[in-house]
Amino acid sequence: MNNFRQRLLLFIIGLPLLLAIVILFDRFMHAGWAAMVIVVTFLSARETVQLFTPLVPKSYFWILPILSAGLPLVVYVELLLDLSFSLLIPLLIVSISVILVSELFRWKSDHPQVFTQNSVGLISAVIYPGFFLVFTIRFIEFEYPLAAIILFLLVNFSNDTFAYIFGKLFGKNSPHVVPVSPRKTRIGFLGGFVGSLFTGSLFHLIAPHIFSAHFLLLLPFFLIIGLCADIGDLIESAYKRGAAKKDSGSLMPGRGGLLDSIDSLLFSAPFFYYIGTILLK
Repeated sequence: MNNFRQRLLLFIIGLPLLLAIVILFDRFMHAGWAAMVIVVTFLSARETVQLFTPLVPKSYFWILPILSAGLPLVVYVELLLDLSFSLLIPLLIVSISVILVSELFRWKSDHPQVFTQNSVGLISAVIYPGFFLVFTIRFIEFEYPLAAIILFLLVNFSNDTFAYIFGKLFGKNSPHVVPVSPRKTRIGFLGGFVGSLFTGSLFHLIAPHIFSAHFLLLLPFFLIIGLCADIGDLIESAYKRGAAKKDSGSLMPGRGGLLDSIDSLLFSAPFFYYIGTILLK
């Protein structure tokens, strides 16, 4: 089965399955969505550690993903218990402190750049998936959280799917967007915008009650989320190029690693949340 068919099959089967889990557990304080975000954070953080700092003790491949997955977990606990104080910042401080102290005593080298490179890489490995995915947990704060979650997923994944299809069909001679990712063409970039606009507009047609703004104001919103999804994809491509790797892993057929599948979600999540507090109910 070629790459295109694998990706298409994953989109046709995987996305409905994902939405089914989210909808099924919606009545249980969105536990299905929260559990999925936490598990995805843990698995993608393992891939991130491998990308950023592969030469670390095996224990790091468990400790750092646990710290990263703890970030969306504590935010979910905050919302679930309606706490008046934040657990996120203390956990971030503890996570960064653990990394810095452990690296300080682990390295016997007299080259300070080794400590700098590894500590920065490890801190990034915790924050890159965990902190950005915190905002997907905060979607629960919307008046229609289930609809917001579905809209977020559809706009992002349709952007990725349309970009891939446009690139395959029309992007053979199209210039690339940035040198770090030569396979990402301008035609594919444009196709991603078409996918985000189409899906967002269709969602507005089906469920207009979840929006608090006029449809014309929503079009830039869909475009911004599409742009953020593209940038997230390009950022992860740059990380992979820096690590001399084609994929972040092999967990997802036709796509590579889990991080390869959620890179667009990571960067677009905070923008969707903050703009959504204005345009969504």
